[in-house]
Amino acid sequence: MVSLCMNYKQILLSLVTFSLAVYIPLVTAYAQEASSSSANAMPTSVDYQLPYPGLLPDNPLYFLKVFRDNLTAVFLSKPLDKAKFDLLQSDKKVEASYLLVTQQQGKTVLAAQTFSQAQDEFAAAITQTANAKKQGYSVQEISKNLENAHQKHVQMLHALEQQTGQKDSQTFQKMRNREAVFTKTLMTLR
Repeated sequence: MVSLCMNYKQILLSLVTFSLAVYIPLVTAYAQEASSSSANAMPTSVDYQLPYPGLLPDNPLYFLKVFRDNLTAVFLSKPLDKAKFDLLQSDKKVEASYLLVTQQQGKTVLAAQTFSQAQDEFAAAITQTANAKKQGYSVQEISKNLENAHQKHVQMLHALEQQTGQKDSQTFQKMRNREAVFTKTLMTLR
């Protein structure tokens, strides 16, 4: 009787653990939208959802996540796979930068650095997409994803500027300029 009761407890514990393991990766973070009626209104909302970034850059174990992601990138060989992976990493970093500002106090500098890294990843995704196009791959789907992601990134950059109150800072001006370059570059991928 005691062993039968232990088996039920083990089975129940296993089911709870399995349920949590399946549910936790499905949790999604949504960006808060600011409303404004002024001339500096936030760009229109984009139907593009950013993935949950997991560990944020201020976490002491973040280096393990970076190591895992770099290791994963090494094993990708097709340019389209690399482009999709770079876009995913870029999206995660954009969301992480926003979460650093909204959920953490005093993390503005780290959020700006993270957004800048996201732009580096986005540039790599564009480069890989261009390489895939040169190699004869169909890039129509990834190009559309890049355009939607770009619009969302611009929207999130604007939200970051609003949240931090550093709209006129040189750092944010550089990021806005870089987003403008991305707009022109994405037109060549069509």
